[in-house]
Amino acid sequence: MKKALAALNIGYELEIGRGSFSGSELSLQLKVRLPGGHNPEQAMFELMCKRHGFDPAAKLHSAGFGNFTLESYHPRRPKYPWTVTLETGAQYKFTTEAVKDAFARLKS
Repeated sequence: MKKALAALNIGYELEIGRGSFSGSELSLQLKVRLPGGHNPEQAMFELMCKRHGFDPAAKLHSAGFGNFTLESYHPRRPKYPWTVTLETGAQYKFTTEAVKDAFARLKS
């Protein structure tokens, strides 16, 4: 489905969300983003990376999880505000301290 949406090339960013299948009916969530539109979640992520001195594009390493990248920041989750994506595609919530430790290992 994602390949078909990417092939459309209609000038919008399309993202498939959660879906469900029941009997003969398939329901999907579809997000359509305008190019150049303001994304408040991305702006918050970039602001918090800058505030903590994190490089948002850095590939990090954790002893328990392996290699991962920062994905997003969620201020409503004060204990685990960072979402990271592992090389396998799995996503986990991390504390700010865990991300700081990963950046400290990267620099040493």
